Amino acid sequence: MIWLYPTVPAQFIPGRTGAGLLILNGFTFYMKNHQAYGKKQWYCSSRDVHGCRADVITCKDIYYLPSHRTGSMVLIYKENKYWINNRYQNTINWTCRDRKRIGCTSCVQTTIEGRYIKHKGFHNHDDNYTKYNFDK
Repeated sequence: MIWLYPTVPAQFIPGRTGAGLLILNGFTFYMKNHQAYGKKQWYCSSRDVHGCRADVITCKDIYYLPSHRTGSMVLIYKENKYWINNRYQNTINWTCRDRKRIGCTSCVQTTIEGRYIKHKGFHNHDDNYTKYNFDK
C-alpha cells in the first residue's frame, strides 16, 4: 500500500524479514492481520518486548487511530481528522474535527467494519491532520 498524500505521516518500508513496516509519527508498526475489504491491522513493534498495545488499522485512503481523549477511534482521510458523529444500522457517520469549531461540512461514511462508502461536503480550512498536530 502506498500513501499518495505526502503530508500524512505514514511511510511503508521493507522490513528486515521482507515484510513491510509502517512508520507513523516516528513509531514503527508491523502488519499483524489482513482483514476484509483491504483493511490491515498493524501492531507496535515494541509490543512483544515492552508490551505496547498500540495498533493502527489502514484501509486504502483511510486509516484509523485510537483517540487519546475519548478512547474511541479517529478516522484519518485525505489529510483530515474525523470523529464519530453517529452510528446508523450498519454504517458510521464521521464528521470533520472542525465541524463545531468553524462549521466545516465535510463528512465521511463507512461501514461498521471500516469500509469506505462515501464522502460529502467540503473543508473550509487547511488540512487538520499532519505529523505536527497529531495530538490536537
